[in-house]
Amino acid sequence: MAFAIPTAYASVQPLTVWIMPNGASPKEKLEQTLSQFTQQTGIPTQIQVLDWGDAWNKISTALESGEKAPDILQLGTTWVPYFASRGEIKPLNKLLPQIQPERFVPISWSTTHIDSDTTIYSIPWFIDIRPVLGNKRILKKNGITKETIATYQGFLKAVRKINDSKESLDDGVRVKAYALPGKSDWNITHNFAPWVWSNGGDFLKKDSSGKWQASILDEQTLLGIGRYLKFILDTLVSPEMLQMNSAQIAQLFNNGELAFIISTAEIITQTRFLGDQGGLSNARIGADGVEAFPIPLGTEGSVSFVGGSNLAIPAKNNRPEAEDLLLYLTQDENQDAYTRQIGFLPTSVKVLETWSEDSAYTEMVKALETGRTYTTIPEWGDIEQILVVMFSAVWDQLEIPALYSDEKLYNIFMEYTEQINKRLGYKGTSVMTLAEFQALWKKILDTPEEPEQPKEATSTDHIRNNLRIAPWLFAILFIFGFASAYKRKRKK
Repeated sequence: MAFAIPTAYASVQPLTVWIMPNGASPKEKLEQTLSQFTQQTGIPTQIQVLDWGDAWNKISTALESGEKAPDILQLGTTWVPYFASRGEIKPLNKLLPQIQPERFVPISWSTTHIDSDTTIYSIPWFIDIRPVLGNKRILKKNGITKETIATYQGFLKAVRKINDSKESLDDGVRVKAYALPGKSDWNITHNFAPWVWSNGGDFLKKDSSGKWQASILDEQTLLGIGRYLKFILDTLVSPEMLQMNSAQIAQLFNNGELAFIISTAEIITQTRFLGDQGGLSNARIGADGVEAFPIPLGTEGSVSFVGGSNLAIPAKNNRPEAEDLLLYLTQDENQDAYTRQIGFLPTSVKVLETWSEDSAYTEMVKALETGRTYTTIPEWGDIEQILVVMFSAVWDQLEIPALYSDEKLYNIFMEYTEQINKRLGYKGTSVMTLAEFQALWKKILDTPEEPEQPKEATSTDHIRNNLRIAPWLFAILFIFGFASAYKRKRKK
């Protein structure tokens, strides 16, 4: 739907827009979208691209002081509740007739406000949904289809099959089935989320009185965490990968070295652009092809991580032109034009209908029906940082087998559960004891991949078992070595 835009304003002061690096050449692509606005209104626009690593501090400073704040601001969906709770972004309820909330995908609209609040503070701009992405050539060579990886057990089997094929590329690089980024990665919580949610767990929950608390030590949350860790524990993914971040893992996929990753949809769009346009059409993945698949079914279904960005206006901004620009940027046609350039999905139901006709995006659009986003509370930004540190500590345990123990893992979950509850102001305590955790954890890790005849163990099977015996093995080797050295000394 198009909105009427005034054709002239008394002021020609530029409208400033702060965005993040959305896709390749983000500034140039948004300038294309804004050129018509300037033609219609005579108002120029200025775009500033903030690095994601610096954006939070810069936005916080600008909104708090009101000085040098932009007219329009891109916010990650999880940032909206925090700035809204501080009164630093403008309520938009008076614009609801023009915004038309029914135009937007429900999961995106749920990120426009604080949990259980009816005041709207932002408009959905684009969606970041993270499906399983597969290399078409590798999957075809191994006879792997959408149906064979539909379940968690099927996905594990496919990963093992590709690893066992021992394929090497022309340059001698060995093809691996799957890889995941490790400690301190900026997406680390996003990476755990689909496995947790698909198995019925979550990072937070409400108690009987409606108060938020941590749910890390809930049985279903631990099931999801355990199933994700099994990729490392069962040597389906090399522990060496835990030293890499999301960008490095994506580069391996783009090089044709990985069969699967779970990543953003922008990779698909990039394969349709040449390298000099920031694309991947002349990279190996451009030749091999990419296909999107749903997150493998867990005990509670297939649940994708859904994030993205919304647009907001600083609370101290009094320019009516800013509201017109906000409405302009979120029009269906402008959403469509911009998202097709950057590779993220639009938030408009109508536009998504046309996207779903493209087979590359069909599964992603469908996955929005069951996808989830994080809890929209002001404290989430701090809680997510706590989770980043917690999961980094977990990967530390798995990166070096000799460091691992169930008790250390339990202590990590207990420590950060307490930190989350403290941030939420929750006074309750965890009811899971170490003994209960160990019994549950053993049950989770010992669950077979699928009901079939057990196969003979191989040298690459079950690093998990090695983790359990490692301390004893090292002790025996030390004693044996000491005794041998002593005998040699006596003989001399």
